Amino acid sequence: MHSKYIHTPKLLLTIFAILSFNFAFSQQFHRFSAEYTIKYNDKAGNPLMRMGKIFYDKNEKQIVIKNGFPVKEYIIHKDTSIYYIRVGNIVKHIGIIAPVEFSIFHLALNNELSNFGLDKAGYTIGAVKKEKGLVMTSWIPSKKHQQKLGEILISTKEKKLFGVIFMDLKGKMLSKHLFHKYVKINGFEFPSEIARINYIGNSEQYELTTYRKIKVNETGNDNFYKYPISEK
Repeated sequence: MHSKYIHTPKLLLTIFAILSFNFAFSQQFHRFSAEYTIKYNDKAGNPLMRMGKIFYDKNEKQIVIKNGFPVKEYIIHKDTSIYYIRVGNIVKHIGIIAPVEFSIFHLALNNELSNFGLDKAGYTIGAVKKEKGLVMTSWIPSKKHQQKLGEILISTKEKKLFGVIFMDLKGKMLSKHLFHKYVKINGFEFPSEIARINYIGNSEQYELTTYRKIKVNETGNDNFYKYPISEK
């Protein structure tokens, strides 16, 4: 009886530890929110800034941007459309190529950010090389799209996405994206600073996005994660 009294608590602690480990290991992330600041220059080189909050639920597949400065509006990215909403009315609607599933928010929540989701976009791995702590991989579009899309170069550092370079059909850089200052929240990792450089003709356009107060699997704020869109 005495021996049983000693070992039962230890057994319960062991079971609890195993269950806790399995829960943490199998934990899935489905919601992301953060405050953001975007700093960039206009065509004349004047510094500009945008600020607001962003919400994303991978089950809803809808990026909701609550822009607070300089213009108060909602920007909704759903499927391959972007809607600009002010005072409850859609003031602008544009179509884009990339669906929501290839956004950094969706990829990060699915732990697929390291290869930028290219394996699911019909790209295949070309050359791979290591240099100065980086693993650099070239991704080649499928034969179906090789007449329209160029090569994409991905670099990772310590298994985290570090850079993405988009090339045109002639091998010239179109844009470069750099991912820095990763934050880790309960196993979820996300770059809190993203720099983008667009190459247009002989000029370069810089944009820096920073994310603060990042939350994952937030409960509440459903009205933002499930923001309704009414096209009239």
